[in-house]
Amino acid sequence: MYRPLSTLLATALLTACVSDTVYHAPGVSIAARDAAFAQCQAQALRQYPVRNETRTRPPTFIPATETCDAAGVCTRTEAYWEPGETYIVDVNRDFRRTATQGCMGNAGFSRVSLPFCEEGTAVTYSTTIPTLSGGTCLLRQRGAEPLIVNPAG
Repeated sequence: MYRPLSTLLATALLTACVSDTVYHAPGVSIAARDAAFAQCQAQALRQYPVRNETRTRPPTFIPATETCDAAGVCTRTEAYWEPGETYIVDVNRDFRRTATQGCMGNAGFSRVSLPFCEEGTAVTYSTTIPTLSGGTCLLRQRGAEPLIVNPAG
């Protein structure tokens, strides 16, 4: 099913505002997690290098329309074809993602989906990944992965 790009972006933005999926292993340092992730990504890239393919969406037929106003004056728009769009796909992208996830799993990390912390939430900061609790949430960081934190208290 085709969805306009604006709809897909809006859906992605709404989803991104609520939660995210991150790698978790309680007690492991954040630096060790980041190093393992970088190694896994590099390994996956060696196994499945970027392989871009150019693809084209088929042309779309737009049928003729006729609209009439209250006075009976009608306007007709002739049928026409919109050309197909050309786009590029990295056919190895999903393979790299799966390989990275498998590598991280082998390194002892699990993927967990957590909500983002509500603004103003008091949290406990740590250089190690905390054990999950009922209030565990993700703290947004500019230019970096979200930080897994537990509420202060």
